[in-house]
Amino acid sequence: MKKWIRYLFIFIFVFCIYEFFGFSNTYGDSLNNYVFSHAIVMGEIPYLDFNIITTPLYTFVMSIGLFFFDNYFMFIIEQSLLVTIMFYFLFETYGKKSYFVLLCICLFGFLGINATYNFMALFMLVIILYLEKKYPNKDYLIGFAIGCAVLSKHTVGAFFILPSIIYYFRDIKKLLRRAVGVIIPCGIFFIYLLCNHAFYRFIDLCFLSFLDFSSDNAHPFSFYFFLSILLLIIQIIITVKNKKDIRNYYLIMGFSFMIPIFDFHHFAIYVICFVLQILEFIPIKRDYFYGLMIFLSGLYSIMLFINYFILLKPVWSSDILGFQYTLCAREEYRDSVKFFSFFDQYDHKLILSPNSMQYKASRGEDITYFDLLNNGNHGYQGSQKMIEAIEDMHNVYIIINVVFYYDDNKYNQFDKTIVRHVMNSYEKVDSWRDFDVYYKN
Repeated sequence: MKKWIRYLFIFIFVFCIYEFFGFSNTYGDSLNNYVFSHAIVMGEIPYLDFNIITTPLYTFVMSIGLFFFDNYFMFIIEQSLLVTIMFYFLFETYGKKSYFVLLCICLFGFLGINATYNFMALFMLVIILYLEKKYPNKDYLIGFAIGCAVLSKHTVGAFFILPSIIYYFRDIKKLLRRAVGVIIPCGIFFIYLLCNHAFYRFIDLCFLSFLDFSSDNAHPFSFYFFLSILLLIIQIIITVKNKKDIRNYYLIMGFSFMIPIFDFHHFAIYVICFVLQILEFIPIKRDYFYGLMIFLSGLYSIMLFINYFILLKPVWSSDILGFQYTLCAREEYRDSVKFFSFFDQYDHKLILSPNSMQYKASRGEDITYFDLLNNGNHGYQGSQKMIEAIEDMHNVYIIINVVFYYDDNKYNQFDKTIVRHVMNSYEKVDSWRDFDVYYKN
């Protein structure tokens, strides 16, 4: 019974984090991932109809609940359930020391469990660690889990193949069994791509686009770059001294979460891998210490909530369909309502703005490549492709978010090349607050 109480606590705690503490719910990566899953429910095909730059397991998993209730609220419930399941495997693997992970997640602003494909890769890593400890001879099952990690985020999951090769390089039969396990989910995905004529688009977005994405968005030699290198060195030292535990090899591969963007968001995920590796060496036997971890996690969360509440004055997004039960910063919400009313004035329009994802979802419109206008998110030489697509359009009003265009923040991924083409090529016909409107005949 105590275990059920523990997991009920985890679910409620995490749900409160997403629902009441996460005022960035209606902006950023979590919103984008909800809209991608929403697009699946609408009948759209990943890569063919909308642009995701990683493998789509998270998108499909999170779409399940949306078939019953297509609302961001359901997305939050599903994500809270996934985090709870992850903690089940953590407790089964590391015992009560898993509360350290909970505290770590809180201290890093909950970004380690942000509702994105990065979390799905972390989720699968935790399952793999559990299987390697409890069922190391279940090679097909472990291989299947690794395959699911590849389908969660290919640039991370592919590295999870290496520990088996390193650890069992002399046991060919074991490696072959694991290889079969990996091939099963990946093979199903390959067939899905072929059946939907999306294979080339997948290659273009998930592999060829990396050439553009890394050059435009990578931030090497930042503070988090050097800090992550330091943690990696510590991990390598631990692994060298504990070669017989294959889990150490997997946790080293967690460094791949940092590539190619060495920022706080990705570091918040990688640091969880580091914490998991040092858990085995934390000699704690007193239960009151774990109670202290829970207390500190709750206290920090409440302090963060109070700070956000005072600064952002949150309100319910009651007037935005699909987000009626979501808390949002007051000014951001008011702006969104006004912006969406402005967008509604134009029938045949193309919106080049981060607001486009939420607007299109709330209006039940198809999600397209233009709705996530980030650098490197449109395939190889993607900016030129998108410009050519605009050139093929006729009688369309193009609404540009000029605030994001003129924002010089180095982490701003807004594709200014496409926007610049519109501004230099077409007639400006309207302007209101953050937006300029151009017309292409």
